Amino acid sequence: MTLDELTYFQSEPGSRLLNEAREVEGHSLRKQDVLRRDFPGDRVRAALTLLDLRERAKTKFAEADRMFFDRDGLEQASGDVVANHRARRYSGYDSVADFCCGVGGDTAALACVANVCAVDIRQERVGMTRANLSARGLTARFLVANVGHLCPNFDAVFVDPSRREGGRRVVHLSDYAPPVDDRSWLGNVTGVGIKVAPGIDHGEVPADAEVEFISVGGECREAVLWFGALRTDAEVRATVLPTGESLVQTSFESVPCGAVDKYLYEPDRAVIRAHLVEQVARDIGADKLAEDVAYLTAGSHVESPFVKGYLVEEVMDFSIRRVRNYVTSNRIGRLEIKKRRFPMQPDEIRGKLKLKGSGSATLVLTRVDRGPIAVFCQPIRPH
Repeated sequence: MTLDELTYFQSEPGSRLLNEAREVEGHSLRKQDVLRRDFPGDRVRAALTLLDLRERAKTKFAEADRMFFDRDGLEQASGDVVANHRARRYSGYDSVADFCCGVGGDTAALACVANVCAVDIRQERVGMTRANLSARGLTARFLVANVGHLCPNFDAVFVDPSRREGGRRVVHLSDYAPPVDDRSWLGNVTGVGIKVAPGIDHGEVPADAEVEFISVGGECREAVLWFGALRTDAEVRATVLPTGESLVQTSFESVPCGAVDKYLYEPDRAVIRAHLVEQVARDIGADKLAEDVAYLTAGSHVESPFVKGYLVEEVMDFSIRRVRNYVTSNRIGRLEIKKRRFPMQPDEIRGKLKLKGSGSATLVLTRVDRGPIAVFCQPIRPH
C-alpha cells in the first residue's frame, strides 16, 4: 500500500469504495467489473487487496476490519494476543519507543501502558501505524527515521527488525536490519526487547539476553530477546498464550527414557524450541520416549498448559499392514496423524489406509531405540 492509497482510503470516496466493495458478491474479476463503473481501476484493485488482507488479519487483530495493511506488513506483524503479552513488560515505563513499527501491532499494545513513539524508515508504514492506532482510539508520537542512525532518548525500546533484507529471509542476527548482534546503535537505553525469528539458533542468543519463545494455540509464533531492565533471572523461557503461563529451567537432572505407558504427552512448540522438554517432563512426572524425541509418557494423567495429553489405546512396531489392520478393525474414518523423527509424511501414510467408519483416533508415528513405532490414542480434553 502506497502513502497515496492510504490517504485515499481514509477519505470519503475511498471509504465509499471499500464499503461498496464489501457488498459486491462473486469472484475478483466480477467485483472489479462492477466497481470500475464508478471508481478508477487502480483504486478498485487496491481496495480489493486491502479487503483481502483485512480478512486474513482477523486471526491476529480484533479491529482488522478498520485497519490498513500491506502484505509484508501483515505477515510480519504481531497479533493482539502476542503484542499485549509483550507490552506488559513495559508497564511502569514512561517513555517507550517502538522501532521498526511496521503496521503498528506492537505500537497499539504499548500505547495502552506507556507514552509511545512509533518509528519506521518507511513513510507509508508510519502512516499505517498512525491510521491503525486512530481506529482504536489510541495516541502516540510518530517519526520517519532510520533507527540505526538515531540517538535514542527513551526509557525502554521494542525493536522488530527486518528479517527479509534483499527479498530473502535472513536467519543470522548480524543480517537483520538493523543488526542485532551489535546493539551499539541503541545507546544507553535501560530496557530493550528485540523480536527475532522463533527458529533462532540457541548458539546465537547473546550471553546477556533472556530469550522467550512464545506460542499461540500450540504454535510457536515468535521469540523475543530481552536485555537490561526488561530481562528476568531466566536465560530461556517458554510462554503459552492466551493463558500467559511461562516455563523456565529450575532443574538440570536427567529424565529417563521409558516404554509407552498409559498416557502420551506432546510438549507445546514453545517448550520444544526453548529446549525445555526435560523440564516439563520432570514437572509432570513423565519419561521421554527416546533421547531425541519430543514425546513424553507416564502412567497417570496430569494436566499442564505446556503439554497436550493423549490416552494410549494401542502401541505397535510400525508397518503399513499393522496400521491398516488396526484402522479397519476399529472402523476408524477420521484419523489425525502426527510424527516426529519418522521418515514418511502423514499424507503418504493416509493414502495407504482405508479410512471407513464412524470412529476417530490420533496416530502418533515416531522412533524409539528399537525402531519406528505407531501409537493409536485419543486426545484428552482439558477441564
